[in-house]
This record gives sequence, C-alpha cells and structure tokens, in this order.
Amino acid sequence: MDILMVVEAASAGVGRHVVDLALGLVRGGHKLGLVYSPLRMDAAFGRGLDELARLGAAAASVPMRRAPHPSDLSAALAIRRILRARGPFDVIHGHSSKGGALARLAAAGLPGARVYTPHAMFTMDESLPAAARWTFRAAERALDRVGHGVILVSDEEKRHALGCGLAPEKLFVVPNGVDPAPAAPREPMRRRFGLSAEQVCVGFTGRFARQKAPADLLRAFALLAPQAPQARLAMVGEGPLGPSLREEARRLGLGGKVLWAGILDGREAAAAFDVFALPSRYEGLSYALLEGMAAGLPVAMTQVGGAGSVVRDGQEGLVVPVGSPEAMADALLRLVLDAGLRRRLGEAARVRVREFSVEKMASRTLDVYGVLLGRLRG
Repeated sequence: MDILMVVEAASAGVGRHVVDLALGLVRGGHKLGLVYSPLRMDAAFGRGLDELARLGAAAASVPMRRAPHPSDLSAALAIRRILRARGPFDVIHGHSSKGGALARLAAAGLPGARVYTPHAMFTMDESLPAAARWTFRAAERALDRVGHGVILVSDEEKRHALGCGLAPEKLFVVPNGVDPAPAAPREPMRRRFGLSAEQVCVGFTGRFARQKAPADLLRAFALLAPQAPQARLAMVGEGPLGPSLREEARRLGLGGKVLWAGILDGREAAAAFDVFALPSRYEGLSYALLEGMAAGLPVAMTQVGGAGSVVRDGQEGLVVPVGSPEAMADALLRLVLDAGLRRRLGEAARVRVREFSVEKMASRTLDVYGVLLGRLRG
C-alpha cells in the first residue's frame, strides 16, 4: 500500500504512535509518506523522522497549529498539493484533531481511503462547557461525513464516538502498542531519585497539563502521606502546569516527599517506581500506562480509556472515578501498604500488556485499511 500520514501533534504519545506505526508499516514493505508540523515537534519525533528517512520514507514539514487558526486554510492547501504531487495514495491517515481534520478536508475528492485517529477525542473531557462540547461534537460529525474510517485506541473511546453520533460502520478499535524491552536496572534509577530500599515510590509519567490531572494526584498523595510515611511521589515530565504544581506541593506540605524528575524515558523511570498512577481526566489509551504495565507495575488509574479494556479493576490495577483525589488516595494507600497486592497486580499487568504490541497495532491498522479499500473498490 501507498500511505500518507498527517500529524500536527508531533510529540508525546501521538508523536510516538505515528512513528511506531510508520516504522511498522515501512518495515512491512509498504510505501509511506509523512506530513508533520514542526511547531510542537519533540526530540523523540525527530529521531523517528531520521529512522524513517533511513528506511526510505518521505517526510514533509507543514506548519499546523493546535487550535483553530486562519493559517489552517494554507495548511490544508499545502497538504493537498502534496497529495496531488506525490499521489495517488491508497490511504490518507490523519492523526489527532487538527491532523485528522486537515487530512480529510485536503483529500476530499481525491482517490484513497480517508482515515482518522483522534488519540482521545477532545469531547471526552467531562468538564468541557456544554456549548463547547456541542460545538466539537458537531464538528466531529461533519468531518465524519468526509472520511471513510475512524480508528479508536480503546473500547471506551469507541463508546464515546458512538455517543457523539459518528457512523457506527466507520468505527474500528486498534489499541496502542508497546514492544517489550529489557527492564532498566532498578537500583541505579532508585539512587537517581534518591529513594531508599524501604521507601515505596508512586510514579507519574506525563505532561503537566490539565488533561493529565497531575494536581489531583498531588492532592491524593497529600491525603495518604500521613498514613504511609514510607511513600514518595515521583513526578516525571514537564508542561504548562509545572510552576503551579510545585506551588501546590508546597501548599500541601509535601516537601521532600515529591520528587521532581523532569523529562525522562518512561521505561527507565518506571524501573524506580513501585506503583504507577494515572489520574487523567480523559484518555484514549495512554502510552505511559502501557509502559508502566510492561515494567510490571500495579496501576491506580481513573475510569478513562483503557480502564476495563486493558486494566481490569482488581486484576491489573485499581480503578477509581475521575476527579476524585479521595478515591485515588484510597487506592494508592492500599497498594503502598500491601506488598503482596503490588506483586500480584504488577505481574498480572506485565502479562496483560503482552497483548498490546507494536506489531499487533500495525497489523490491525493494515486490516482496517484493507476493509476500507474493499468498500471503496466495491
């Protein structure tokens, strides 16, 4: 197949997904082009571009902005010029909200299956004002009429898409995947975090952004800390909320109990953790979650994408309501105080995540492409 991918969010989990999928497709013998925006590109995505170039994939840079902007028209026209100059493509696959919108609009009327992966639909955020939720859902429905297929990364995200009114026959579920990697050495990373052998480390890995709800985790940790003096909280990441989070930790009197680690490789950081925490407001399927499970960590997570379809309450982790620091504190306290529970859930998580590999993700995506092309070709 000849495939063109379009992505604005060339960073973090979306960027990783695009690179992993693109590499899997190229190594499988498919021809691939990639249109990306440099405006939010991170170093990991840049390294992925280098690897794709070595394998013969062609990439083009088109500035795209995350929020609606007058420059969206010029970006769509630039993508359409690429489609005309380098096409025809069998598949045009847009990733995340802006990439998905621009790719489908730019490809309208041209050959090829138009595919969209939201990577956590924005309307999954229950705290959105009603008017904003209505507007974004209407936009998703309108764009759905231009596309041929939507790939959701979890069963939970598919249920949400159905609730938004997207056409059921266009919806497919392909979970994110991570490859099993040798475990990073535990003791060197524990020393780097300043953790002693008897301390139990709750770990968070992700952007310090509203979606990820790191402030909820700080409040939960403040509730459990008096009952578990051996507990420590490692915050791995950076983001716009960084300064306010540090101030919140001081206000809560957490002092040296919170370890601010900056940006680290998620798999390496997980080697220092004893428990993985995912306090998000909404998710499609978190890569940080999958990495934590691959490291054999028990999970305490909110009821977001992956809760149920990947992490089953009481089996691989403990699942709590969104936006409840009290419930998260209770779950974390159970795990901090019970080493046997940590071992049981952590081993189950390690086994469970083997079902979610990059190879399976690429294979299932190709299956979706095949179904859509079959429909188009009648």
